[in-house]
Amino acid sequence: MNPSTRVVKTKVPLRVVAVAIFIALAVVGFILVAVWQSGAGITAARMSGTIVSKEFRPFDQKERQITLNRTGALSEGLVDGDYIIHVEVPQKTGKPKIFDVWLPTKKAYEETKIGDSFDVGPYLVPSKPGS
Repeated sequence: MNPSTRVVKTKVPLRVVAVAIFIALAVVGFILVAVWQSGAGITAARMSGTIVSKEFRPFDQKERQITLNRTGALSEGLVDGDYIIHVEVPQKTGKPKIFDVWLPTKKAYEETKIGDSFDVGPYLVPSKPGS
């Protein structure tokens, strides 16, 4: 037998195989839990409430505004003021929070009625700090 063509077969200890499998399962488990938990936060953030009041804040003169909608499309136009609705959202603590929602158009403002249900979503902040 030629020593330069010798094939060396090493034995992998059972302990090394067991540790490698344990680490692989731990990593896969961590990833699954992380994915599961990341979706739970978004679901809990979704908030819906009742419109309690409407407010129009006129500008001194018309303003040209550029807006970005939820799908990423840009639009621009002249607006004569801010169209705001105030939405009361019940909380787990029992004390409701009031959210100010700026509506993009006069048409959307006119279509909303006090007492209607409105989804404020996870992207808005409370109207008053600390409330």
